[in-house]
Amino acid sequence: MEIIMKLLDNILLPIDFSDSSEKVVDASVQLAKTFKSRITLLHVYSEEHFPEKTERFLEIAIKDNLEKVKTKITEADIEVAEIMMERGVAFEKIIQIAQDRDVNVIMVGSGSKKENDNFKLGTTVEKLMRKNQIPLWVVKNGAIKPIQKIVCPVDFSNSSIRAFQNAVTLTERFDAELNLIHVFEPVMSTSARLSVNAEEENKKRKELKEKELNDFLANYQLDHIRLTKDLLMGVPFLEILRYIKRNNSDLLIMGTTGKTGLSKLLMGSVTEKVTRELPCSFITTKAKDITDNYLESNLKGIESILNPAKSLLKKGKYEQSIEKFLIGIKQYPDNIPMLKGIIEAYEALGNEKKASYYKDYITEVVKRIWGEEYLHMINLDKKIK
Repeated sequence: MEIIMKLLDNILLPIDFSDSSEKVVDASVQLAKTFKSRITLLHVYSEEHFPEKTERFLEIAIKDNLEKVKTKITEADIEVAEIMMERGVAFEKIIQIAQDRDVNVIMVGSGSKKENDNFKLGTTVEKLMRKNQIPLWVVKNGAIKPIQKIVCPVDFSNSSIRAFQNAVTLTERFDAELNLIHVFEPVMSTSARLSVNAEEENKKRKELKEKELNDFLANYQLDHIRLTKDLLMGVPFLEILRYIKRNNSDLLIMGTTGKTGLSKLLMGSVTEKVTRELPCSFITTKAKDITDNYLESNLKGIESILNPAKSLLKKGKYEQSIEKFLIGIKQYPDNIPMLKGIIEAYEALGNEKKASYYKDYITEVVKRIWGEEYLHMINLDKKIK
């Protein structure tokens, strides 16, 4: 029996009934049509309490407005999974509902902008970008156009790999063109005497980055999509913005790269700078893939790497199994069984330094995706089957 898996099953659509949210409704309908998705409607209103009559009037008005939005969506033959009204802090409730309902993506408007305010995103959106682990699709104010050009910058970090994998899926489904870019910063010299050396160093650096970009793409089968790749030199966020404007791009997909210490809770600096003045809609991804495509591709892809690697591990061919597991981690950087397999193989070889490195790695993955309270579930002392 053929199993048809919805790639993007559930969209969470927080609504505040502003002009910005009207654009988001149109964009979510466009997305839901492409992926045959359901939409969950959510409105979060203030914790402030009013007199009883005012409270009832407020609730009736919110329900009426939500029903109007539902009607608009259902008239486009899109299923509305649920209508929700919640009282509390907007970004906290949005994150809570998104996690409870296991949504694939949260779609929000870019918010209003105060005069002389360079940060064009609303406060709720800014906080969602920083604290939320589920892919966030921020819709730019303006006419909703078909998505024809998707830009995905990569820096070869785990978060940018995840963003690229999502970009490939969306490119395929929208029948769009994917522009993959990598930006590296040049060696600068203020001395005329050293300028020749800097030029030569930048030439070498460009050659190295070209190889790195080609090696990155070699991990994927991409014949089924229209793909261009560009290597750019300069300040990353400026070059990304210039590229988007120059190519009239419709959608940017970026991973949010963790830093060190407490700032791991914050988004990557390049992503933040890009999204401040972005001329197009964008998606930021952290822990979860935007498309739960496990039955169609992810599960098959994971098993095609995991099963041979496990077989080599059981046969005592530890170095070969590590090689296989590492290939898998490049494509699926948060895969727990692969990480556990690497740890087991390194421990069998007596390489405690490498085993310890991947124990720290797997710990960070679990804490980032599920939280510290779930660390006991990975049980690093238990062998993989």
